Amino acid sequence: MAGFPEIRAIFLAQFHPDQGPIVRMSVPEDAVDVGENAYTDTGATNRSSELRDTGAMGGIVSSNNNFAHEPEVVELIKRTTARGGPSLVDSSKIDFNSIQTLIIPKLTLFERLITVNTGRFKVMCYPVAIEGNYARNMFIFNMCFAFDISADTKCYGPVVKRVGSLLKELEVTGRLLSDVAGTRALLTMMRQLVNKLNDHGEYQIELDLKGLSQPMASTGISIKLFPYYENPATIEAFHVPVKLVDFDVARRKSAQTVYQQHASNDIMWDLVLDKVAEGIDNVNHVRRIARQAQVPEPTVVLALQHLDYYGCIALVDIFQFSNVYEAQARVKDVMRNGWLQRECHAYVTRDGQAGTVSLERLIQLYATVRQRRTVAEWIVDNCIDVERFDVRRFIVFGVLHGMLRRVHCFPVLCASVESAKKEPSRKGSNSGSGSGDEEPLKLEPRVVAMLDGTHHLDEICVAENKDAAVMRGLLDSYGGIEYVHL
Repeated sequence: MAGFPEIRAIFLAQFHPDQGPIVRMSVPEDAVDVGENAYTDTGATNRSSELRDTGAMGGIVSSNNNFAHEPEVVELIKRTTARGGPSLVDSSKIDFNSIQTLIIPKLTLFERLITVNTGRFKVMCYPVAIEGNYARNMFIFNMCFAFDISADTKCYGPVVKRVGSLLKELEVTGRLLSDVAGTRALLTMMRQLVNKLNDHGEYQIELDLKGLSQPMASTGISIKLFPYYENPATIEAFHVPVKLVDFDVARRKSAQTVYQQHASNDIMWDLVLDKVAEGIDNVNHVRRIARQAQVPEPTVVLALQHLDYYGCIALVDIFQFSNVYEAQARVKDVMRNGWLQRECHAYVTRDGQAGTVSLERLIQLYATVRQRRTVAEWIVDNCIDVERFDVRRFIVFGVLHGMLRRVHCFPVLCASVESAKKEPSRKGSNSGSGSGDEEPLKLEPRVVAMLDGTHHLDEICVAENKDAAVMRGLLDSYGGIEYVHL
């Protein structure tokens, strides 16, 4: 199915009490090579010790550090050739012998998502061990999914885990895997998994378990693939959401998906999303959107995170002519990407006036953006006609595509000045001289607390609801402020 990686093979591995790790069945039947071990200098015992000692693997085993204790995802990369010579297995098949100690691993890796790269394939699996009345008092199996090695298989993580958990439940309740009578139902399920997930991205089947478990004589299994999205970014009050899709089209398309019929004109999104969407004009920051919509700011942030999660918006900084940007190495992408050039030209020129700025001129302008020059100074230096050339869109487009980077201004209050400000001024209090002097400007304690070098000027301005020029004037009047540009 378009958008999802194609399953190349599925195979069921088990730990046989006499033979050790074996491949019980596979779809297609000849997808797995179970011949002689391709390694000439390592055996099962040595590879098991390698798995226990990650340091000896030389970077072969890596765990996901996002998990605090036991990782749920373990990524493993196996060497595809022997140390003493070329590989002896068919490159069009999965070399089971080279990865068998990772498919049937140590108990510490059971019920964890595991990814193994071997030859041309990437194998995802979820090993399961069931204690009970079995040979050696334990039944070990692993349903493995094989993909092309370059495939992005993140969307298959929940599917592989769900299949492993379902098979565990069916084994506990009906002996589906350990009983020979369940072979036919199991093989049917595996064939259906490959065909349905590849063609439709979802799978639903009724398993006939008569003779295995009377309470579960007919068991239904439903699995569906969903796109994988990264967690939404942290959204602050000074961020500016930029539309990446037409909200009106998205609203009606989602309504048609729900009702499967014509969507009426009064179909609405969630009330908060409707109000927040009205305030997104690619200029307003989060706090201003919350005030205009009369919605609490944390609720607006949640709504924007929802839109960001599904790729409906992107986040940029507040555009001002006093901002400073610098060109990045990705500027060269616009030189070689015709689609990017056309998109940039259509987005930047006002009212689609094709003759206003040439593509060559756009590339030159991106290359001239550099540090220590504000946007206003850059406009003057390059003689930009702001009536035909939308500078804000030019900057936003560059930021969104990684061609420009905002150089933020961080005001820092010197420690000596801060301590002097806190001391009461005794000089002049007992004498008449200086009675006409103006009192020094005082800043709110919350503003002084933000002058520690970790809060940039945009954040301070939004927090105090002041323009950047006004806030910078207040800071200069206060004195003892150093500005760091990063």
